Amino acid sequence: MTTGAIIFAQNNHAVDYIKLAVYAAKQVKKYLDIPVSIITDNSTWLSDNYPDHPFESIIEIDIPEQRQNRLYHDGTISSQFSEWKNWSRSQTYDLTPYDRTLVLDSDYIINSKLLLLSLNNDHDFQIYSSSSDLAGWRDQSSYARINEYSIPFYWATVFIFNKTPIVESFFILIEYIKHNWVYYKTLYSITSHTYRNDFAFSIAVHIMNGKTNGDFATPLPEKMLYTSDKDLLIGIDDNKLKFLVEKQQYFGEYTAIKTTGLDVHVMNKFSLERIIDGESNE
Repeated sequence: MTTGAIIFAQNNHAVDYIKLAVYAAKQVKKYLDIPVSIITDNSTWLSDNYPDHPFESIIEIDIPEQRQNRLYHDGTISSQFSEWKNWSRSQTYDLTPYDRTLVLDSDYIINSKLLLLSLNNDHDFQIYSSSSDLAGWRDQSSYARINEYSIPFYWATVFIFNKTPIVESFFILIEYIKHNWVYYKTLYSITSHTYRNDFAFSIAVHIMNGKTNGDFATPLPEKMLYTSDKDLLIGIDDNKLKFLVEKQQYFGEYTAIKTTGLDVHVMNKFSLERIIDGESNE
């Protein structure tokens, strides 16, 4: 059985997701020691700007016809709208070159061997539902259920799957949900105007479980840690990440924190880009 990781990276005018993916892939190889492939709609940008990239395979996909925008924050006082290309996650099963695949967002930074526990077991589909905001004080209820009275929330940020018929059915279901998003958005009382992979995955897991508390999805170890895009990543030193996290009730002010040996979903992509640029210039 082949095992590897894939990272989706589709640039927009605001964020160089490919740059983030190159860094994330280096972290995967450093701590998990598995090959990494990239799924992108711009392989030319990768080869022209990052010729020494660490990817085993470059899987190019078409630029999606669908268009949607979202607001990207860079801390509490800076933000901009830009295109959000998140339509391709449902194709993961068909695109991966591996029998067992770790799927990562480009802003999920591996700093430990924690996920080896999951890569070395036999569960067909593993994903995070439990999570923790490193700020500590923000309301996390929107990451517990897709709305206050609805089904459990699952993160499409990081997951592991085997190529089996039941998992293939799961991805076919996600594709169906995506193409009928207005119906499912209404059915599950989702207020967001944009299509989100997290919501589609949550709905698909719910259906695969027979709309009960089933066992289709196995939890990944511990909780998924994250920082908001209203926080700032200000430093990386080996397996240590330094952040300024949004301070409660003090707009524009921050509290400094540091993590050591922890995998973190860094939602502020602008600050992650700045730190990667700083590292590459040292």
